[in-house]
Formats: sequence, structure tokens, C-alpha cells
Amino acid sequence: MQIIYFTTSLYEEDYPSFQKAWKVSLNPSNQNFHNKMIRSLANIAQVEVFSLRPFSKSRCRIKKLEGEIKKVNQITYHYLKVPVNPFFRYRSFLIQSKKIIKNLNLDDAVIFADTINPKTIKLANFIGKKTSLPVIGICTDSPSNISGTRRSYTMYLLHQAQNLSGYIALTKSLEELFNINNKPSLVIEGLVENKPLEIIQDETKPYFFFGGALMSRYGIYDLIEAFKLLKNENINLLICGHHFDLRELHESIKDDKRIQFLGILPVEDVLHYEAHALANINPRPFSEDLDRFSIPSKTLEYLYSGRLTISVRNSILQKSFSEDAIWCKSSDKKDLLEGMEKALSMTPEQRQKMSVQAQKKVLNLYSLDAVSQKINIFLAGFSH
Repeated sequence: MQIIYFTTSLYEEDYPSFQKAWKVSLNPSNQNFHNKMIRSLANIAQVEVFSLRPFSKSRCRIKKLEGEIKKVNQITYHYLKVPVNPFFRYRSFLIQSKKIIKNLNLDDAVIFADTINPKTIKLANFIGKKTSLPVIGICTDSPSNISGTRRSYTMYLLHQAQNLSGYIALTKSLEELFNINNKPSLVIEGLVENKPLEIIQDETKPYFFFGGALMSRYGIYDLIEAFKLLKNENINLLICGHHFDLRELHESIKDDKRIQFLGILPVEDVLHYEAHALANINPRPFSEDLDRFSIPSKTLEYLYSGRLTISVRNSILQKSFSEDAIWCKSSDKKDLLEGMEKALSMTPEQRQKMSVQAQKKVLNLYSLDAVSQKINIFLAGFSH
């Protein structure tokens, strides 16, 4: 089997330098998910990745992005050349894609596409029709949840994705949103690595950890205010991730020396901090729309870490992990404070028991190997 994958993501070792080239930091959540999905698919197929890297002349320090091919085991990354003028990009991507497709063996091939990027889904549709190959949409979020977009953006993407051959979605509500014609579908809540990091005990001061989007809508300032209420000088709060207002962030933490901002870290460093935390905290506020259409990937990542997880409630994950994490009623600072105090009141043995149980369960459900097996069964229905 061969999978042709249209995405904006890059090979994981190329992403850190690409991220640093931007004056305004990129949100890595899409990169992280699709990177895992591509590696999961490589367990069952040869994967040809068509990467439509984002580019902005005003916000990117790189003057231009040339085309490049990179082969990594079962995965071949085709970095398409990105024209400086955005009006020429789609046509250029299409011409390049058609040339690459001509040299591929399309026997038993399937196309995958990110459904929340206009160019990836449009290209996938065109190539699918041209080659008569099935197109599977990867639905990770509702377009209306994407920051800074208009209703026209949402309607365009939903229109582009309405006639695909099948769908893989993170929630049932997402599947229903995109799959209006009741095509074959698969719901998977997320992906984690196959093997957790080996935890080496060290002598650092105990800490709570959060790594992710440092925006008020995701609860970072609620977490900071909650931690300030914690009357315990023997624990720190470490935070990292991409930010939109560094001045506001520093202003919010300046009067508490226990809080440390670590900047933007490589994935391996983030995983290291998670694996050594007293507890990892996801303060993302609860809302009906987020709960229906978006899985908190950070909570899954924390359940995988082998350390205690504190998270604002999520109805989908709580069904499987109700006893495996400390669930807060809301992102209100009093609720988050209560979660931290509960974590500190537990014995090391109690924390370890809960953490190990969560880790075993999340690996069984969402490891790259487990997900690839589910997708392999799903794709059997699309064999030529």
C-alpha cells in the first residue's frame, strides 16, 4: 500500500530550525499531530508526504523556500517550492504535485489530506479526481475554532471536504461535521509515541509543568494566578511554548520567583520535562464547542508521560480515564488550585500508581502501533 499525504507539516528533525526562522512563533500542535500520524501510517504503508510549508515574506526570516526531497525509512518528504507571491502558490503546488505523482506507483494507493488547510484539501481533491484515487480527510478540529478566521473560511473548507471518500476524525462530532454524506469513517482521539521516555531520577526541585499555546483562551493566565495562590515554597511552576504577547506573559509572572518561563523548546526537551514533573497541568477551559470538536492533545500527552496529570474536564477523555487523572471542574483559579493541592497531598506511591495506570491505558489505546492497526483495518475497504 502507498499513502500520499498532503500536509503543512515537516519531518520532525527539520521543524525546530523552521520554527526559529519565524519572527512570530508558529503553533506546533498541527505539526506534532501530523508528524505522529505520518509515522503511524509508515507502519503499514510507504508514505509520500507532500509538504506545503507555510511562508510569509514579512514574518519569516527565510527569503525563500526551495523544493527538497528527504527520505526517512518508509517516508519520503517532498518539500514543495513555495513562491514568494502567495497568489501563485496554489498553481505552483499543483504543477509540482502533478510532476511528482507521475513518477509514483499508484497501485493500491490512497490519498490523505489535512482538512483545515485550504490548499492541502484542494490539492488532494484535484489529484484524487485526476488519478481516481480515494481521498481520506484527516479532521483534527472545526475550522471555526481556528484563530483569526472568518465564517467564509469555515464554509469553504467544509465545502471542499464534503465529498471525500472517507474520514478520520478526532471526535464523533467532528466526523459528523465533515462527513455529511455518511461515507466510511474512523474516530481516533489522538496519538502518542510507542514507548515512553525512561525516567531518571534527578535532584531538581519538584515542579508542575505546562507546555503549549500560551494564550489566555487556553488557560495559561488562569494557571499562573492559581499557582500564585499556592502556599508552598517547595515547588515551582515551569511553563514553555509559543506566545503571542511576551510582555504580557512576563508581566503576569514577574512577582513570583517560583514561576519560570523556559521559552520555546524542542519536542524532546518538552517530553523530558513532562517525564520528570510532579504533575503536568492542562488548564484549557471547558466549552461546549471545544468539548465536541477538539480533543485536548496536551492531556493525552500528559497521561502518556508517566507522571500525574491534572486537567480541566473533558467528557470524551474522562470516559476512559476517569480514575487516572485529577480532573478539575473548570479553569477557574480556585479549581486549578484545588487540583494542585490534591496532587501535593498524595503520597509518591499514590501518584506513581495513578500515573502508571494512565500510561498503560493510553499506550494501549493511542500508541502509533495501536492506531496504525485500526487505520489498516479501515483502509481495507478502499483497496483497489
